[in-house]
Amino acid sequence: MDRPVVMNIITDMNIGGAGKVLENFYSHCDYGKFEHWVVVPEGSRLAEVLLKKGPRVVSFEGLEPKSFSLKSIKPIKQLIKKIKPDIVHTHASLSSRIAASSIKNIKVLYTRHCVYEPTRFQKSILGRLMGRLIFDLYADRAIAISPASMNNLTATGVPGEYIDVLMNGTEPLAEMTPEEKYRVKEELGLENDDFVFSMIGRLEDIKGHEYFIRAAAILKKKIKNVGFLIVGDGSIRKQLIQLSDSIDADVIFTGFMKDVSKAVNISDVIVNASYGTEASSLAIIEAMSLGKPVIASDYGGNPYQVEDGVTGIIVAQRDKTALAEAMEKMQMDRTLFERMAENSEHAYNTKFTAAIMASNIEIIYEKLVNGDV
Repeated sequence: MDRPVVMNIITDMNIGGAGKVLENFYSHCDYGKFEHWVVVPEGSRLAEVLLKKGPRVVSFEGLEPKSFSLKSIKPIKQLIKKIKPDIVHTHASLSSRIAASSIKNIKVLYTRHCVYEPTRFQKSILGRLMGRLIFDLYADRAIAISPASMNNLTATGVPGEYIDVLMNGTEPLAEMTPEEKYRVKEELGLENDDFVFSMIGRLEDIKGHEYFIRAAAILKKKIKNVGFLIVGDGSIRKQLIQLSDSIDADVIFTGFMKDVSKAVNISDVIVNASYGTEASSLAIIEAMSLGKPVIASDYGGNPYQVEDGVTGIIVAQRDKTALAEAMEKMQMDRTLFERMAENSEHAYNTKFTAAIMASNIEIIYEKLVNGDV
């Protein structure tokens, strides 16, 4: 008997959060259950990565690298008709949902990877009616990668009974030896006995690096043997360096690191100060795989990943004082720190592995194929 065919379509040109989710999924999915295809825009960096994992990958000129493109609908429809999938699973590709929904006997699924504040119109009666209509026309089901993403969808009219909340999962990071950690700290200008707080991710306003820097300046005046890292690059790097210098925060900027596991390994605590789009941070999950406690803002999906007082501390977004207090508490209370570190690793192993995520996604595929949802 032929296996059901699943076609994932993603518009990303680079390997962002959605791309990493697919990479992790295809590292653990059961290829005996489904035949897997992935469609990416021509020139996407994802193609080479995913080919190594096992699915058939199509670098498709007709797929524009954006969610909606009128001229993409027809060529995508032709491609779908050629491959004849049972399920089309889209990631930020409304054009693909429109194309797939116009073909009989295909189930259309999409994943909401981010959290956006709905506009005033989207939350209005007319906006919610339009949101419901668009969903009914172009999808059978949706996956939200966090309860925050689900709330985002229902606020714009998507019925909750058609949404499955499936939290992201990642591969565990490799643990470094004490000698390796010492060398990395030395390379970065840290002392071996420094208690290190790190932020990892692209340098953009919504990620909240400014508040981390300001909290670092507060903490530095009160505590010795502490280090602060900002790992990554982005449009506001220059401004952040200037801010750190102007208030003597002594934050170390590593720039882009191909292997961020080095930074996570030498960190004692990972900080996420985001106040926009954060739905299910892969950086948080990767940190937890090494038993790192997390201090995170109360934005979006963060409170659903970090259990306040158990695996880390949740603080108010855009609040440098609250962030500094949480950082001080984490460093000064060794018993609390060690308990959170142990709980963090346990939470990863029981909730956030790539294998758990892949299995949960396959359950949705099976239900769609069998007509159970």
